[in-house]
Amino acid sequence: MEFFDWINIPQFFMQYFLQANTPEEYINMQRMGLLISIAVAGGLYLICLIFGGIGLYTIAKREGYKHPWLGFLPFLNTWYAGKIAGEANFFGQKMKRAGLYATIAEALYVALEAFIVVITFLLARPEYYQITTSNEASGYTTIEFMPSLLPKSLAWAADASLYCEIIAYLLWFVVLVFFCVMYTAFYRKYYARSPFLMVFLSVVLPARGFTIFAVRNNRAVDYNEYMRRKMEEYARRNNPYGPYNNGPYNGPYNNGPYNGPYNNGPYNNGPYNGQAGNGQGSGEPFSDFGSPSGGNNNSGNNSGSNAPNAPTPPDDNPFSDF
Repeated sequence: MEFFDWINIPQFFMQYFLQANTPEEYINMQRMGLLISIAVAGGLYLICLIFGGIGLYTIAKREGYKHPWLGFLPFLNTWYAGKIAGEANFFGQKMKRAGLYATIAEALYVALEAFIVVITFLLARPEYYQITTSNEASGYTTIEFMPSLLPKSLAWAADASLYCEIIAYLLWFVVLVFFCVMYTAFYRKYYARSPFLMVFLSVVLPARGFTIFAVRNNRAVDYNEYMRRKMEEYARRNNPYGPYNNGPYNGPYNNGPYNGPYNNGPYNNGPYNGQAGNGQGSGEPFSDFGSPSGGNNNSGNNSGSNAPNAPTPPDDNPFSDF
């Protein structure tokens, strides 16, 4: 499939250079442009096939799949990639043979495109074209194909070319759908970080050989488990409150407005804190003036707090673990 995708690229740019004054010049330039496009597309496709084959071969050998050399064969490499991808998801429905369906659709599309190329060469004769517009001032000439000039033996070719192009467009859409389904499963398994980018490069752009080669050393992962861990990590990093320690109900009493007045405010660090706040743990507000028992109250408190057999009060706080 990539072969015909690559053909369209040079043809798109070469159409701006195809300027001729006669049908003979136009046909010669058209043939030359098509041959150059086929040569360039063939070379690029061969490079993609080799890189993609290396990628599939590496993954298959590591994962223990049989016949890893199938990754180097046209059409079969699509089926083999679907086999490695495993079960795919087609609009919520599980699809086990996405690679097989993609291979069949790709083969039909390529056969139809090859037939269109053959028809193009059959109709590339100057006697089938005619000058329709000629502007001598600008030197611009418009040359169009005239179906009425075809012989009876080729009368079918004009209609066949039109209908085949329509069917090829519909088949291209079918191939696109199956390729998206299959390669989404493939890259979710071997490039879970950004599978949709790789699907775009592999399906919409003719670069699947390079993308498969790029992920050949990645280990297979469970995409759903991967996303679950990523979401948990994201929640831990971006939750502004936290579960118990930093929430809106915890802040006011530990870090909020109620924490300052009683721990850091006028009663703790203010004018009374220097004496009463640091009065050796005495609960007597007039400890600086002595106690009625001559200071025995404080020593009594200390002896009570340091009693070796004093029972520890139970912790009734239900959130003590936090």
